[in-house]
Amino acid sequence: MPRLDRAVLIPAYQAERTLGQVVEQLRGLHPEINLLVVDDGSKDATAEVARQAGAVVLSLGTNSGKGTALATGLAHLRKQGFVWALAMDSDGQHLPEDATKFLSGTFSEQCGLVVGARHLHPRSMPWPRVCSNRLTTWVLELQARKRLWDSQCGFRMYRLEALEKAQVPPSGRFEWESECLVRIARAGFGIEKVDVATIYGEETSHIHPWKDTARFVRLWFGLWRLGPHPPKK
Repeated sequence: MPRLDRAVLIPAYQAERTLGQVVEQLRGLHPEINLLVVDDGSKDATAEVARQAGAVVLSLGTNSGKGTALATGLAHLRKQGFVWALAMDSDGQHLPEDATKFLSGTFSEQCGLVVGARHLHPRSMPWPRVCSNRLTTWVLELQARKRLWDSQCGFRMYRLEALEKAQVPPSGRFEWESECLVRIARAGFGIEKVDVATIYGEETSHIHPWKDTARFVRLWFGLWRLGPHPPKK
């Protein structure tokens, strides 16, 4: 059974085709869970679909990026008194059954973030994605000085207090999730993981390869200015 101090957050953009099923499956497994969808300025029926499926919806006026949607939702849940928030993607890449591992799991008092760790192997995901994920995870581990396992997985649970203490920015795009990992680790919190399934279907990516790669590179160099590394764990 999920713990009462935990909620689920789904950032969504143009997700009317897949979001309803994700919310319904979660509701079927955990009818009592608090489930928040942040609609990142969608022009389709994303918000309506989410409400009909049983989620609370927070709508942003314009498309502001996944990081902004996440930060907005996490701040909202913190104000409501939740201790943890599980973030899931809206496109069906994350099994609702795996959510139970986060929502019912026990994690250390020092843990600030629980990452979903997929199988980074060509048999389970496209080879270019395996290479990209392994590389970005490795370079972020250099910054964090801690094991990160799978830096590109959006299936992760945040200790909301850790976000505040780590001074995580209130806005951003896809690079925001990477910055969270490093900032939380630098603030002295532990990073733990749960194993999750690897799913690739017909989902549409909203990543802009050149722009988002440039943002990641700027982020990586900028993170060196945060100060000394914590002891390696």
